Amino acid sequence: MRPVEEGLAAARQSGLRRPLTRPGQRSHRLAFIVLSAVALLCAAVVPAIAPAPASAGTIQTLRSRASALASSIDAAYARLGVLDEAYNQANTNVSEMKRAIATQDIAITENRRQLAADGAHLRAIALDAYVNGASGGFSAFFTGSQQAQPMQQAYLSAASGNINEAVANVEGDRHLLAVHRQQLRVADAAEIAARLRITGDIRQAEAVTASLEGTLSQVRGQLAQAVAAQERARAAAAAAAAAAAAAIAAQPPAPLPPPSTPPASTPPAASTPPTSTAPASTVTGQASTSGTAGGGAGAIAVRAAESQIGVPYVWGGATPGVGFDCSGLAMWAWAQAGVQLAHGATEQYYEIAHVSMSDLQPGDLIFYGNASYLYHVVIYVGSGPYGSDTVVQAEETGTNVMYSPIPPGAYGAGQP
Repeated sequence: MRPVEEGLAAARQSGLRRPLTRPGQRSHRLAFIVLSAVALLCAAVVPAIAPAPASAGTIQTLRSRASALASSIDAAYARLGVLDEAYNQANTNVSEMKRAIATQDIAITENRRQLAADGAHLRAIALDAYVNGASGGFSAFFTGSQQAQPMQQAYLSAASGNINEAVANVEGDRHLLAVHRQQLRVADAAEIAARLRITGDIRQAEAVTASLEGTLSQVRGQLAQAVAAQERARAAAAAAAAAAAAAIAAQPPAPLPPPSTPPASTPPAASTPPTSTAPASTVTGQASTSGTAGGGAGAIAVRAAESQIGVPYVWGGATPGVGFDCSGLAMWAWAQAGVQLAHGATEQYYEIAHVSMSDLQPGDLIFYGNASYLYHVVIYVGSGPYGSDTVVQAEETGTNVMYSPIPPGAYGAGQP
């Protein structure tokens, strides 16, 4: 089965840069990604680790539970991938914020230095004009007469105004930079908090996944014990039957009764050959529905699938002798019969003709899930180790391609 490949849509590879003038947008997007992933994790993964009731001890029930746990583990790993991507994006955002703050700090320091330099320069010019102007054409401005004083004050006022204007401009720029820097620091704190939340969510998801894997290991252990007990019971029954047969064979034969002499006056009856009452079509029909006898694409697909029994389950696999997942086995088996199928249970179900579960033929595919997401597919054999309910399937991680009874809870079936 391939839960991620066959219908799970996981958000990946975001990594888009945002303008520094809108620092809050990244935090909102990251929060949405994280909350969505955690909500899916809590809704779909946590319930799967609840212990099974004590009555769920049959082999089929244990296999169904192991299959559901394997599906939940695959989904949990996919959600961990979403959280990992969100964490990487948060790290990138924090780095960008720190670079922007450093750039603003450099700009503020440069403006302060420029302000000091400009102020010193303007004061030097005013002082030079005030002191040296007395020997030049400005001497009249700086004499002690009443007539020169207004002109002297006007000049000094103009020089002071130039300095004040420069100071005001630099102070205004510095104020804007300080405001921007504060905004960046607030956004930086939000990004760091988002990264911490994502880290906690990742640890929680890892703990849930580890718990699922531990539960799956326990279920597989119970399944192995149940199968071993079943095999021991079968072996004991076979041994008992063999012992009973040997005991019967060892008994001396019973004495034959004395032959009876028929009356001499009774003529022997004419012998009449027995007449078969079974129609020929009945016998023919029984022969044509046993196992995978006969030809046809379905029988070819079944024989191809049976040739891979014992090959390991591999997620996404479709290579003979190496590994298969459920839809990969169906795709490859039917390809040997000349029919091309997609590699995915959902796609396979919607690209073939649907048939009734009561009208299955060898090679037909049986699907599990719902209308929007089919997570498993098996190949109907027709007759085999489990009688007319035998299928071939690649069930889950840790198993091999194998015969099994038809798993319960089928959504539908189809014939390629």
